Amino acid sequence: MMRRRPLIAAMTLSAPGVARARSRPRILMMLYRGWEEACDGFRDYLASRRRDVELVVADAGEDLSRVPDMVRQAEAMRPDLVYLWGTTLTMAALGPWDGHDPDRHLTGMPVVFNIVTDPVRNRVVRSRPAPGRPVTGTEYIAPVAVQLRAMDAYRPFRQAAAVFNPRERNSVVTIEEMSELLAARGGVLDALPVPVVDGRLQAAAIPRLIAAARARGAEWLYIPPDTYLNDQRAVLTGAALHEGLPSFAATERFVAFADALAGLVSRYYSVGAFTGFKAEQILFGGVRPEAIPVETLSRFSYLLRMDTARRLRAYPPVALLRIAEPV
Repeated sequence: MMRRRPLIAAMTLSAPGVARARSRPRILMMLYRGWEEACDGFRDYLASRRRDVELVVADAGEDLSRVPDMVRQAEAMRPDLVYLWGTTLTMAALGPWDGHDPDRHLTGMPVVFNIVTDPVRNRVVRSRPAPGRPVTGTEYIAPVAVQLRAMDAYRPFRQAAAVFNPRERNSVVTIEEMSELLAARGGVLDALPVPVVDGRLQAAAIPRLIAAARARGAEWLYIPPDTYLNDQRAVLTGAALHEGLPSFAATERFVAFADALAGLVSRYYSVGAFTGFKAEQILFGGVRPEAIPVETLSRFSYLLRMDTARRLRAYPPVALLRIAEPV
């Protein structure tokens, strides 16, 4: 993807043997950090269902200042459906459900979102069963309480630490919920925002933050959903490994493509496919998006990185090995 400005690119999605209609539904895919696995899942679901659509891709290149232009492009295009990727972009493009500004936010077109964290706390929708606006979608992290139980099943603990980007709302709300849940059971979360100097996040500070948390007694490093941390995943998980601190991730890339010990995750591809199902209901089933509940996947993957377990000498319980997916 080009990074200089929002890139608009069109593709036609036609399954073999499907005659092209004179006018295909057009889906504008507004992305935050380019095409990735959830987009694959979304596209492939529609192809597998032999749904003939036109996909038009617009990429913000991780630059929120581009979102207003993308919204204006959507208003000019008037697609049949808008697909939004990620919490940060979704919040910027839609605004809060109870504070929508038609001069700044998408208006008058159905929307599906995915790779979004807690859309209720983030005010993307009024509630999961009843979104309260012509918007629906899929959440992609397991409920935080379930993640906490998954960490405890591997290694019981009372104190954890979490590094996070203080400017990324999906990360902040997840940290808040984990802190509340730990406090309710007599534990504590050492919340460690990445420092910001002259408007720039300081990745070089991450190892120091983790070392200090370990010295204060952290037994786990919890990694919330966070685009910035994903970019720094090698630094983050490598620092935890250096300190002998097991790390547990809410999303798959920290385990699959870095050195996190474990994670209870939704596969990006599966989330995208589930979002494709919701898009199909809207475009071909005549269902209004506000009548479609926001949901998570019904099953999650417990990822376990065995080389990290060996290096930490933190071997999982046998009962956990029966359900875990080694990577």
